[in-house]
Amino acid sequence: MQYTTFTLQAVTPLFLAGADQQTAELRAPSFRGLMRYWERALIGGVVGATTHGLEQVIAGETDLFGSTNTGSAISIRVSATSSAIKEFTERISEKVGGKWQATGKGYFLWSMAKSGRVEKGNLKPARWYFPPGTRFQVTLSTRSQDITHLRRSVAALWLLVQLGGIGSRSRRCAGSLAVEHVEGDCANFLFTEPSTAQTLKQLIEDGLQTARALYSSASYPVTNARFDILARGFCRIWILQDEHPWQSAEEAMRTIGERLQYYRSSIPLRQRPIFGLPLPPFERNERRASPLLLRVTRLQGNKYVGVAVLFKTTYSGIQVKDYQLIEKWIHEFRGNMEVIWR
Repeated sequence: MQYTTFTLQAVTPLFLAGADQQTAELRAPSFRGLMRYWERALIGGVVGATTHGLEQVIAGETDLFGSTNTGSAISIRVSATSSAIKEFTERISEKVGGKWQATGKGYFLWSMAKSGRVEKGNLKPARWYFPPGTRFQVTLSTRSQDITHLRRSVAALWLLVQLGGIGSRSRRCAGSLAVEHVEGDCANFLFTEPSTAQTLKQLIEDGLQTARALYSSASYPVTNARFDILARGFCRIWILQDEHPWQSAEEAMRTIGERLQYYRSSIPLRQRPIFGLPLPPFERNERRASPLLLRVTRLQGNKYVGVAVLFKTTYSGIQVKDYQLIEKWIHEFRGNMEVIWR
């Protein structure tokens, strides 16, 4: 048995549940699903999104995580947590100039709060969550004699904890994780807590190169992106801060949320679908996840920065150039740094 065990800590509120939405539960299938997503993006960025490239993506995903006809090469186990779950009772809006307006954090987490009324038949209870500071372990293991399977699974988890989050609202800073300790094969990935934003930028650049090398040393031209892929020209990654990192995860989340809320409200309604759908009243029925993934990353000394990942997927009339509207928002952060692809 080959294995790697990660001790993780929640940096921001973690909303994760199974069939029972009235509680919170850490679930291995949730990690597996998101690791599949990141592995798919990784392979797509290496082989491209052509018909042949898509076949290679499916083959690589099946080889590691299995399919309806093939078992998974990787087992994922999640341990018990170190703290009790909480009900989300925070106020998500406040009065500004006599009108109610979402706070920066509330703008991100509004759907986690209690809403509706019993008498109207539309009551939705507040969600329960794992609070920041919650610690738990994730173990990746394989009985395969080929160490490549374990290392590729480590790469998928590395991408998840460096570029994304887990659970509801994970594209809006919720469910951001930090790695506190690793036992076993790290596959040459660094999981240390970066000292500065510049160190984090270098860590991500090096990690992306290491991850891509697990699939191919060749470089394939990528000319289109029909799904999220980690490729130059179709994905941009930034470290977000002002002159300096923020003093808490709460401050980082609030600041990023306030600026995104203000920026989106200044854009004409018919241009906002670039941020995702549905968009009442303009579009209620069509659904598309936001192409902009936001997370909070902890630096040494309890300093915090944001990480923004923008996937430029062509979709229903949306072209790569249309994402300039989102890129413009990034420049509101005076200390932003872009991750350079190699």
